[in-house]
Amino acid sequence: MLSPVEEIKNKLDIVEVIGQYLKLEKTGANYRALCPFHKEKTPSFFVSPSRQIWHCFGCNAGGDIFTFVMRIENIEFKETLEMLAKKAGVRLRHESPQARSHKQRLIDINKQAVVFFENNLWQNKEVIDYLHQRGLKDETIKEFHLGWALDDWRGLSGFLIKKGFQPEEIVASGLAISKKDPTNINQNTGHKIQSADIYDRFRSRVMFPIDNSVQQTVGFTGRIFQGKNPLKTIKDIEAIGRYVNSPQTLIFDKGMILYGLSKSKPHLYSQEETLLVEGQMDFLAVWQSGIKNVVAGSGTALTPNQLKILKRYNNTLILGFDMDEAGELAAERTIELALDKEFNIKILRLIEGKDLADFIDTKEKDKTEKGITIKELIKKAKPIMDFYFERAQKLGDKDNIQGKKAIASYFLPKIQKLNNVIEKSFWLNKLSRFLNIPEQALREELEKLSKNKATINRGVIDENESLYEFPITESLLRIEIIAERIISFLIKSPQLKKNALDYEEYFPHNFKEIFKVIKNISSAEEIDRHNLIKLNLGEEIKEKINQLGLRADYETELLERFNVSLKDELEKELKELKKESIKRQMSEIESEIRNAEKDNDKKLLEGLMKKFNQLSKQLLN
Repeated sequence: MLSPVEEIKNKLDIVEVIGQYLKLEKTGANYRALCPFHKEKTPSFFVSPSRQIWHCFGCNAGGDIFTFVMRIENIEFKETLEMLAKKAGVRLRHESPQARSHKQRLIDINKQAVVFFENNLWQNKEVIDYLHQRGLKDETIKEFHLGWALDDWRGLSGFLIKKGFQPEEIVASGLAISKKDPTNINQNTGHKIQSADIYDRFRSRVMFPIDNSVQQTVGFTGRIFQGKNPLKTIKDIEAIGRYVNSPQTLIFDKGMILYGLSKSKPHLYSQEETLLVEGQMDFLAVWQSGIKNVVAGSGTALTPNQLKILKRYNNTLILGFDMDEAGELAAERTIELALDKEFNIKILRLIEGKDLADFIDTKEKDKTEKGITIKELIKKAKPIMDFYFERAQKLGDKDNIQGKKAIASYFLPKIQKLNNVIEKSFWLNKLSRFLNIPEQALREELEKLSKNKATINRGVIDENESLYEFPITESLLRIEIIAERIISFLIKSPQLKKNALDYEEYFPHNFKEIFKVIKNISSAEEIDRHNLIKLNLGEEIKEKINQLGLRADYETELLERFNVSLKDELEKELKELKKESIKRQMSEIESEIRNAEKDNDKKLLEGLMKKFNQLSKQLLN
């Protein structure tokens, strides 16, 4: 009987799965793409459908379908297994509810809450009518599992208790508040809370489930809706909150999750840009309109962690925020963080007084209205410096000195952040002409800013920032890189193995067993993925040979591209292997010579010097 892992591998094609994240281009029997794990201009990321593996020959990362999803999604094996099992239609054997972890219990609670809220929604015509009025269709409401929290202090809590969950678990999920210990949200203290001691956090609200990367609901946003008895003043609404989010829990961190990302991430890869909107309603309106490369934050400004997540998918952010004063300030905070992470930023300019949901809804209802569509609007999104310059012009009167100073003080730091000298020069010239100030004077101010920044930032490191965006793979020694190339050549052209026989002693120890396997094959087909299973070899060696088979295809493509003979390249690399092996031996002998000198062991020293000289002569031949 196959294990769940093997069953998933048999049912899922690695090309289809990776193709949901990367733009794969067919090249011979394989596919290639720009590696998502390091910056590169020429594709060195290869996927083999026959071997069901992937490997990047730039950063040396590689593996199977599981290792790719774990790395690209930044999730653990258990979450990856569940995610791929769902895709493959493989049923996993779960532990009993009693044996599940506290974290899993919280996920189960949220899953039941989604069912409860959804059932409530479809029994409440008034709320359904409201969502229809906001432009949402039934299929969108169902796809994203929107729900309704009753105007009831214990409606959800009572439902969950009947399902077998304990009051303290419901409090830990963030769905209820304890009157006795309201701060005890995510701690499993063992303190017993009675059902009468808790009440629902969300009441009389439209509910938006928030999913993690493997489409498990981990939190909620609730929007107030009073129906026929609305709160009369803004002050009343603010007192209870127009929007309420789940609190920080064991499974929910608002600063780490983006609404809609679990569904939109394949589109972020394929479209190579991300539309970032302000909230759930904007996201749903955009998604429903056919634009799928979209995510939403909870509020406007993103956190550094959320930007790190988005950077995995592409480098371009289009900000679709409400551009009132508050929206512009929040957008600016996101922009500053995004520029530090080297995003290309664009700004979506909406018709004044409309958010994205209203804009799309108006277009949908009034088919005769002339004007730009949302798709056209996105295409015309303004580059960030145009946005900054427009904003700067509103900050003062350019005809008096105070106004000039206010505009320059705002805009010069934006110019200073630009890496391209031509761009800097362009915007300095434009600012100079707008303010009627000599460009040289602005350049001097810019130099002052640079000096001040250098002084402030010297030696300062954000302790929350990782030094590396991706995990660093263990680098190979030069001799191992050479050995890999040689064996990949021999896999592609086994008839050339006789050329390598005289160099067997120079292979590193961890490659000698692989070389013995290669010596005994007569065709590349003998060690393809299926035939490897029949060989009496360790799993580690089989895996390495499988990877080298993919490298063989990569190396052959490179040689053909540059019109280089595989036989000539093999001869060159065999000579390099010999040199590198001799150098390593000489280095080891040098260390032994130093020890012999310390011990004044003349006999040993004489033998070592003789051996060292022999190796030196071999190196020169």
